[in-house]
Amino acid sequence: MSKRLYNVFFHTHTVSGIIISAVLFVLFFCGAFALIKDEITAWEKGDPIDLEQAYDVDYERAIATMEKEGYDLYGRDIRMLLPDAKQQLYVLLSPSQDGTVVYKPGQKSYFFINTLTYEKSDYYGFYSIGELIYRLHFFSQIPTIGIYIAGLVAFFFLFAIVTGVIVHWKKIISNFYVFRPKVKLKTVWTDAHTALGMIGLPFQFIFALTSCFLCLSALVLIPANYLYSGDQAKLLTDLRPMTQTYQLEGKTDRPLQINQFIDQTQTKWPGFEPLQVYIKNYGAENMKFQIDGKANSKDKFMGTGRIVYEVSSGAIFSEKNPFETSYLESVEHTVRSLHFGDFGGFPLKILYFILALVTCFVIISGVLIWLEARNRKVIPIHQRLFNRKVGHIYMAICLSLYPIIAFSFIVAKALPRSLDPERQSILYAVFFIGWLLATLYFRFKRDNYFTTLWSLRLAAYLGLIIPVVNGLISGNWLWVSYSNNAFPILIIDLFWLAMAAMTFAVLKKLKRPVEKVEHKQLLKELVTFYRQEYPELIYNNSNLKTIENMKSKIAFLWLFIAIGYIIHHIYGLFNVYYYESVMMEGATGIVPVDHHLWRIGLEGASMLFCLFTLEIKAAWFRVTSIFWAVILGLFNAYHVVTAILHEASNFSEILILGLMLVANIVLVKTLLTWKKEGMINTVSE
Repeated sequence: MSKRLYNVFFHTHTVSGIIISAVLFVLFFCGAFALIKDEITAWEKGDPIDLEQAYDVDYERAIATMEKEGYDLYGRDIRMLLPDAKQQLYVLLSPSQDGTVVYKPGQKSYFFINTLTYEKSDYYGFYSIGELIYRLHFFSQIPTIGIYIAGLVAFFFLFAIVTGVIVHWKKIISNFYVFRPKVKLKTVWTDAHTALGMIGLPFQFIFALTSCFLCLSALVLIPANYLYSGDQAKLLTDLRPMTQTYQLEGKTDRPLQINQFIDQTQTKWPGFEPLQVYIKNYGAENMKFQIDGKANSKDKFMGTGRIVYEVSSGAIFSEKNPFETSYLESVEHTVRSLHFGDFGGFPLKILYFILALVTCFVIISGVLIWLEARNRKVIPIHQRLFNRKVGHIYMAICLSLYPIIAFSFIVAKALPRSLDPERQSILYAVFFIGWLLATLYFRFKRDNYFTTLWSLRLAAYLGLIIPVVNGLISGNWLWVSYSNNAFPILIIDLFWLAMAAMTFAVLKKLKRPVEKVEHKQLLKELVTFYRQEYPELIYNNSNLKTIENMKSKIAFLWLFIAIGYIIHHIYGLFNVYYYESVMMEGATGIVPVDHHLWRIGLEGASMLFCLFTLEIKAAWFRVTSIFWAVILGLFNAYHVVTAILHEASNFSEILILGLMLVANIVLVKTLLTWKKEGMINTVSE
């Protein structure tokens, strides 16, 4: 490989890794906890998991519960997922094919049914911290586009993996066995980054590839459209046949008898494990009962099966034997199994968890290598300050996540069951607001050693407290859980003790690697640099803030607000003009043009100010920017207040609007400083 080509791959590896590093760390760290989501839920509830009992579902009784709750089920597809640690049947209802069906206000299309009492409960009735972390793993909290953000990060990660292998290919074996702890710091981090990166390479490659497939399926499947001549319905039917729908026929008064189909299926295929069932075209002459599941892994590894019954006659409409191989379905199932690690039992989950933490270290070490390489005296002072700022932000975001998760476990356990309806909002507030405050504190502390020390220290002490809190609140002390065979609960307590012990071991070895450089000292050096380069400028003590990056900061804030508007608008328009309006008589689900124009105007104006800030230096533009920012700030404040008053339960929307308001306030403050000081006009241009 030529030196030029090597440099291209090296720099693209560095850039692609740095851009996504903080987000990627969140994905992997939360993904590690997502592997034990069911155990976390059982620990939080204080009940051991008895899935064998929970799997004994009376589907006819479940349907009766829905009808008792006032649901008109005619013409709807009913999807029921077998219980997880919540030990409740998860039900999802599709819209009816019959346009005359009336939807009652407030009726959710997704909910739980207790498989012991057959009582209905809302999805958010008991919201686990495990569920929160699991959904953060693919940014589900960001409406509509969150999963695509996770997919794009996975794509860049895949690119970073490939370029990293190319860069290290010639020395990949020799470097694996090299570790030089007494040489310069950059070399230490490089050795650790390379060795651990190679250990976790297969795991990281699998997760990057499967994440792209799962999160960007709409883009991944584009080439397949050519094979199907653009027939997407046929493509999806072949790839995901469980989603197939049938044309609605007339009503029937025939009694519903579907429980027998489960027994028939398990008699037909011994060892077959149902995972979900569908009732297609409920109440119609052509109503069908579909069972999806998998074969016992001992009999057929990753074998998936499906059987569809005609409810009217009891005859088999179609089937796919789980002990026979179907290429397309095997691809889908294999990708999902590799990603979720549900084919190797708990030992595989432990291995996945360890490798996820190893990957987190690889990400952090990559950032530290980048910082050390750009902390040399030959690097211009303003660039060093910018690099330090990026490093402080990245380390604050990543490392503060650990103690916040530990603290959220304690809060989740301490919440009384009387607060279950508000559980999600409380957990969201504790987790995300706490994480934000911790990130801001560590960022402005401007000391990566301090951030590392106190993040690990807090997490270690909280990890020790978690089993104690569990014992005090639920009585499930370690020995009690062991004697009661409540192993999921015991696993979580032992897990936190192990994490705390490992963290204390790291803390014992943690030392400040270099002499701390005070931020103010670097700012003084920056002022000296500006005085030499721009002698016509006059500086005083109030000018010790970074001048070079002020316009970039303003542009970034405009961009942040624009993205916030886009996210909120997509979610808002969809919710109001589709989810809500389709339930109203005469509604079409079509958004009025003026609403589109109003929202595009807000988004477009913020984008334009973002771009113009980088190019225009005139005084009139600064005044215009301040005026427009104040107007937007007042609008955002009004929006936050109305959301709190009328949609207090919609925490994700309030969070987005709140962050936009905070960004707006910071923007106005920065613009006022820009106008008052009048520095950027000379320095940056």
